[in-house]
Amino acid sequence: MLPTLFLAQVWGDTLSNKYKPDSLNMTLVKRLRLPTPCFGLTIKGNYAYLSSLRRIYVVDISQPESLFREATITTSNMPLGLATKGRYLYVGHGYKGVSVFNISNPHTASEIYTLRLPDTAMALLLRGNYLYATVGDSGFAIISVANPSRPRLVKIVNTGSFTRGITVRGRLAYIAAGRGGLKIYDISNPRNPKLLGQAPTKGFAISVDVEGGVAYVTLGRDGIQLFDVSDPSNPKEIRLAKGPGSALNVRVINKLVFVAFGDGGVSVVDPFKKVEVARYRPPIYKGDYVFDIVVKGDYIYASSRRGMVVYRFLK
Repeated sequence: MLPTLFLAQVWGDTLSNKYKPDSLNMTLVKRLRLPTPCFGLTIKGNYAYLSSLRRIYVVDISQPESLFREATITTSNMPLGLATKGRYLYVGHGYKGVSVFNISNPHTASEIYTLRLPDTAMALLLRGNYLYATVGDSGFAIISVANPSRPRLVKIVNTGSFTRGITVRGRLAYIAAGRGGLKIYDISNPRNPKLLGQAPTKGFAISVDVEGGVAYVTLGRDGIQLFDVSDPSNPKEIRLAKGPGSALNVRVINKLVFVAFGDGGVSVVDPFKKVEVARYRPPIYKGDYVFDIVVKGDYIYASSRRGMVVYRFLK
């Protein structure tokens, strides 16, 4: 069994500090207050794109210590997940489907195409010439972006439950399927994906990331559930770990686990050394309710209830 049993203790020991300024090997670099809450986040070059309420904020991050809003893109529906390819921004556009925006000039960015889907388009993930979109009760969609300005639907995969999160590693798609738990599909043939394995979760599966044969599934207030997926046909639970807030998104990079913990801020754990290596938990009055994170070098960029937050990870 992988040495992750200590995770529950690592995060459990810090619950009492939830509403106090509390940092470890992480500093606050900058808060950028924006007019409306920001939910999704993606970064391309010197720009961060943050989804909000019928708008997408474009933030210049070329100098993380002095962020500024470069532009605001108005959308015709609630934008959720975001992904970029070249000069195009793909938007999980709620009930509209997946929309394409030309972002060559952020100040004049506009919607140029929308691919209709049978349900609410939420999280997006781009891998090569395929875009993967979670679509709620309809499962997830596999979309060809070989022609990036005109995405084409390849397949809707019905997972049998409300699908919220997705990650892809090689030929495998790992699905956070709400009450349906963790599901693993072989997508080597995009037109005919096959369910390989599945496992129940001890809460509503929101997002998932995978590294080193371990899947990390966020469950909101129920924490993070870890699975050994070295055999994708038979995922096995390793441990349920509860943290300082509501686990909403997780990124695993070079054996470190970065978690967006809602009002618990951001935490970084090394599951192999069995320690929390960094954290930043803001005072509650700052409003840093962290929905999503992107890790880029030493910086952690977060979309939050009051805008955008940048932290620096002191390795």
